[in-house]
Amino acid sequence: MDEFIDQFDPSYLVTLDEIYHCHWAAKKKQRIAFLREIIHYIWPKGHPTQFIQVTGTNGKGSVSYYLELGFTSVSRSGSWTGPHLFDYAERFHINGQQVSHDDIVTSYGKIKEFYEQFKEEKYLNTTLSFAEIGILITLHLFQQYQVQWGIMEVGCGGRYTPLMALDVVACVLTNVGNDHPKSLGAKLWQRAMDKAGIARRGIPFFTAEMDQALPYVLKTAESQGGNIIQITDIMVEEIRKIQPQAPEFKLRNLALATTVIRYFYPDVSISILLDCMISNLPGRFANIAPNVIIDLAHNQDKISRLVEELMVTHPGQKFCFLIGLTRKRNAREVFAPILKIAKKITITSASYAGQDPDLLAGELHLDFPNIGVESEPQKAYKQALQDLEKDDILVLTGSAYMIDQAINPNPYVRHLNATYGWRGQDKC
Repeated sequence: MDEFIDQFDPSYLVTLDEIYHCHWAAKKKQRIAFLREIIHYIWPKGHPTQFIQVTGTNGKGSVSYYLELGFTSVSRSGSWTGPHLFDYAERFHINGQQVSHDDIVTSYGKIKEFYEQFKEEKYLNTTLSFAEIGILITLHLFQQYQVQWGIMEVGCGGRYTPLMALDVVACVLTNVGNDHPKSLGAKLWQRAMDKAGIARRGIPFFTAEMDQALPYVLKTAESQGGNIIQITDIMVEEIRKIQPQAPEFKLRNLALATTVIRYFYPDVSISILLDCMISNLPGRFANIAPNVIIDLAHNQDKISRLVEELMVTHPGQKFCFLIGLTRKRNAREVFAPILKIAKKITITSASYAGQDPDLLAGELHLDFPNIGVESEPQKAYKQALQDLEKDDILVLTGSAYMIDQAINPNPYVRHLNATYGWRGQDKC
C-alpha cells in the first residue's frame, strides 16, 4: 500500500494535469464532443444498442469477447476490439462472428454519406480519425444487426478515449500494469487514474484489479460517482470449480465477464455463460497448427501471461519462439519471462514501427545464448518450422505486425497492413 495514498486526490490531480497540459486536454475533449455530436446527428433519438466500455492493460480484448459471447446466451450482441491481426474486419463481431468485407464496405459508405451531410450543415472542414471511423462503422453495424449489447474496447487509456462520446450502461477495467508510460504517465497511479477515468456517475464500474493499482482505481472511480463492483477471490473460485485447469489470469477474466453479465441477468447460471465463452479473439493464444501458437503479447505483462498459459497447457515443455518488437520498448524487459521456457529464439522484423532484429538480438544475447536472426518474417517463419524437432512447439509473439507479415494468407491486405501510413509521406 502506498504510504501517501491519503494524499491521492484524483479530482484535483486530474484538474492539475489538464491545467498543465491545457492545449492537449482541450483537443482531446473537443474530439470527444465532436464525435458525440456526430453520433447524435446520425441517431438523434439515441442509438438502440446498450454499450459496455472495457479498458485495462491486459485481458481487455479477451474480456470484451467473453462478454459478447456470454450475452449471446440471452440476446443479440456485438463487439468492437483491436488491434486486428490479419484483417481489419476482425475488429467487428456480431454474435461471436466476424463481419464480412461487404459489411465493412457498406457501413463505411453509409458513414461517409452521413458525415458529408453533417459537414454541410455544420460548415466543418475536418476529417474523422481512424478510431472515430471504426466506432461509427461499429454503431452502424450494431443498428443493422439489431444488437442489444455492444461491447466497446478502449484502444489506449480511458479518460480521453473517443469512446467517452458514448452513453454506456457499464464500465469495465481489467487491471492496470506497466503499459504506454509515455502517453498515460510514468507512475502507476497516473495510469490507474487514466484507465479508471472511464467511470461514470451512477453507472456500474467493474474491476478485476487486485494489486498495487487497486487503491488508485477505487478512489478514482469513487470520485467520479461510479458504482464500484470488485471481482473477489470467491468469484474466481466459482470459475475454478468449473475450469480447474485454466491459468489464474484467465479465471479472473472469466469471473469479470460473468459478473458483468449476471449484473443484468442474475438468473443466468455461470456454467451456461462459461459454455459460451470457449473461443478466443484472433491472435490470442491461438493454435494455428498442432505445433504452432500465436499470441499478440507485446509488453512484459502480456508476455508474462502468455508464459503462464504455456506452462499450464504444456507443463515442462520448452518452446521455440519467433519474435519481433515495435517502437522503443526494452527487449530485455519485454521478453525476460520467456527465457525460462525457451529452447531457441528467432528474431525477425515487425513492419510498422519495428525495431532492428540485429539490434534486438544483440540485447537478448546478454541473457540467452541460442538466438537466430532472419529479418524477413515469412522466411523466418518457414525456417523456424523446418527447424522444429519432434514434439517442439513454435510460438509467435511480441508484435501483431510481425505475426501478420509472417503468416497472413492474403497478400493484398498484408501489404496494406505493412505500409500503413504511406500516403502523404511523399509530396508529389
